Amino acid sequence: MKTLWTNGMIFTMEAEDDFVEAVLVEDGVIINTGPKKDLLPLADRVESLDGFVMYPGFVDSHIHLIGHGEKLSYLDLSTFTSIKQIKEIIPSYITNEKWYVTEGWNDNNLEENRPLTCADIDFISETAVVLKRVCRHVLVANTTAMNLAGITKETPNPNGGVIGKDENGELNGLFFDEAQSLITEHIPLPTTDYLKKIIASSLEDLKSKGITGVHTEDMAYYGHYEVPLQAYREVVQNDFRVHLLRHHNVFEQMQGEESSSFIEFGAMKIFVDGSLGGRTALLSEDYSDEPGKQGVEIHSPEQLESLVKMARNYKENIAVHVIGDLAVEKIVNLIEKYPVAKGKKDRLIHVNILRADLVERMKKLPVILDIQPIFVASDFPWVKDRIGSSRLKWAYAWKSLLKKGFICTGGSDSPIELADPLLGIDEAVNNSYLPEQQLTVFEAVSLYTSGSAKAIGRENKRGLILPGYDADFTILNNVLKKEDILSTSVVKTVVAGKTVYEKKK
Repeated sequence: MKTLWTNGMIFTMEAEDDFVEAVLVEDGVIINTGPKKDLLPLADRVESLDGFVMYPGFVDSHIHLIGHGEKLSYLDLSTFTSIKQIKEIIPSYITNEKWYVTEGWNDNNLEENRPLTCADIDFISETAVVLKRVCRHVLVANTTAMNLAGITKETPNPNGGVIGKDENGELNGLFFDEAQSLITEHIPLPTTDYLKKIIASSLEDLKSKGITGVHTEDMAYYGHYEVPLQAYREVVQNDFRVHLLRHHNVFEQMQGEESSSFIEFGAMKIFVDGSLGGRTALLSEDYSDEPGKQGVEIHSPEQLESLVKMARNYKENIAVHVIGDLAVEKIVNLIEKYPVAKGKKDRLIHVNILRADLVERMKKLPVILDIQPIFVASDFPWVKDRIGSSRLKWAYAWKSLLKKGFICTGGSDSPIELADPLLGIDEAVNNSYLPEQQLTVFEAVSLYTSGSAKAIGRENKRGLILPGYDADFTILNNVLKKEDILSTSVVKTVVAGKTVYEKKK
């Protein structure tokens, strides 16, 4: 059956202000676009836009889909502004379970202006309490949790991680980057049934935000990768598109898994450094607000090189978490040494802090930059103190990178940030902290449409409204303009020609 979508503005996103009157869809694919009068005779039915505005389906290129779903059910600590508030609320959420885990605290927003420590939560002793920082690169555990995990002040730091201690050398409950696993490996693993409920909740919320697909990395945190994968396969049918990056720990195990139109398998995911908030992002010079500290290197040089070589042995690309400039430098060195297979592109995720010399080297490589515009609102103004004014020129430099010809894609990094493309688009367009890095509306929307498609080599299939492309649409009540992005709302979300979300009238 051929369906004609018409009676509204339809932006193809092929070029700025390029729009058509009608789109003809059959079997989930766009078969033609053009004037309504020409396409109407070919249609079996008409789907009226009722004056609303259609864009290609928004895709979040960097999200933790299961984590996003868990955040919907967890106590979200990111809304709290003091340690006192956190201490008051947590006991009411603790049941008779052996472990209690939640996340979101952000010391940059706490009036005490310091991280939580075990001293803050040791008044809870019957339950092991683990509170993850908003960046997910730091957690705090109470003494009960550390005892269950067998952690003492003599426990050595693992590779790529740090166990926090106070000025007297005593444990303070903080665990940075890879050290977090010393605690988390003792938390009971979720079942497939639990993950199915979480994924279903996550998808329902994402569709309501106009999101038709995501790129996510969930395969190495919930036991054997088959546990979350089975949950995905049972929940994701033909109404959402999930592109699964493969964590380096499960990359080889997953080589035999077959992709479909709605569940795809992508690059090897590698973490090189941590976060700016936790001061574990890897910088080439000291943190301006903590001299002598340059961050955490997740892998030794030898380990990192072996991971890149592993991906190349399978002729695969890599998707690499790099926030600090030294982290970028380390992976650029390896990409230059071990080029990606012809026709593929590596993905550099975040690239918050760069340098001019790195940018010039990156320009010569087949790389996609996976950026999170919403980070600007979260990281400023405190990040100025963390990195100093001299490093701001190539910090969060989205406009400068686009001018240099880089292909960029846009994500939220939820549950760390809010999974709402309109918020990300607004931050990219109305960047009050770095006005010289403001994007046009077209550039910002492209991050979540054509940019996301290019990141996974689907630029001839997704991200535009053209014949032959998947019929994935985000329908809004207004044309997106600089001054009213946040007052715009999602009316419908369409995947493969099927309406999967419709706002209640």
